[in-house]
Amino acid sequence: MRRQTIEFAIALGLAVVVGCGAKKQDRSLEEMYLETIMPDDLVAIANVDVATAESIAIVDDPRGRCLGLRIAPDQPKLHGGVRAEVSVDFPFTENDRVRYAWRFRFADDFISDDPQNRWWVIGQWHDQPDARQNETWETFESRSPPIALGIGDVDGQLSVGMTYGVTKDNQPQFVSAPVPIERGDWVAVEALVHWSQGAEGRAEFFIDGSAEPSMVATGPNMNNGYQHYLKIGMYRHPDIETENWIYIDDVSIVQADDAVEAQRSPEASGSGI
Repeated sequence: MRRQTIEFAIALGLAVVVGCGAKKQDRSLEEMYLETIMPDDLVAIANVDVATAESIAIVDDPRGRCLGLRIAPDQPKLHGGVRAEVSVDFPFTENDRVRYAWRFRFADDFISDDPQNRWWVIGQWHDQPDARQNETWETFESRSPPIALGIGDVDGQLSVGMTYGVTKDNQPQFVSAPVPIERGDWVAVEALVHWSQGAEGRAEFFIDGSAEPSMVATGPNMNNGYQHYLKIGMYRHPDIETENWIYIDDVSIVQADDAVEAQRSPEASGSGI
């Protein structure tokens, strides 16, 4: 895998490219990165969230180009944290069922936080101000994501796991059993989420095309009644001191009707990886 940071990104002064209402320095440059990993309809509602030009790269992979995201201990904090992410603000209303899919890969020499295993998020669904109520980020309460996918080491095996449940009022979250993954391999993720502030809420994660869900949780999963947006990449404990890359490709988000469930896409099934 050959990493190629786009040279004119630095020339244009890509210091911070973010969503959340921040000023864009160059939307066309941002779209160039996003088009590498998702269709045009998602690019229109997506943003790149990185601290420096050195935190993002378009990468040559045997299966085609993908997007690399880097975090390092010396990088500036962004929105108060150490992160390099892509966000997609896919529209839905409460009680909709949405299917999210993407692939990610860590290098063979990826260094985890073993044995401390401090929090390290690679996918999260985050609440946001309710535009229907004229809420803004300036006054919006900061909360942890009600659904997140994180990594850690279990007995020396790199694994992924889910946390689930609303995070307002210090409510405890469900933590799934870990699912092992391998460094150097592309990992396909499919998440089927029934969005609800009530007991009907549900999330099912299929890892590498598993016939049955690898992780399941039920109950409320919305911190407020407005659409929660997806963030994929890396966001981790600020005291972790390693430089790390994650590679991302094939981002897909659709409303999950019965036909979509019956015909889960080859990209999400893990075939050909």
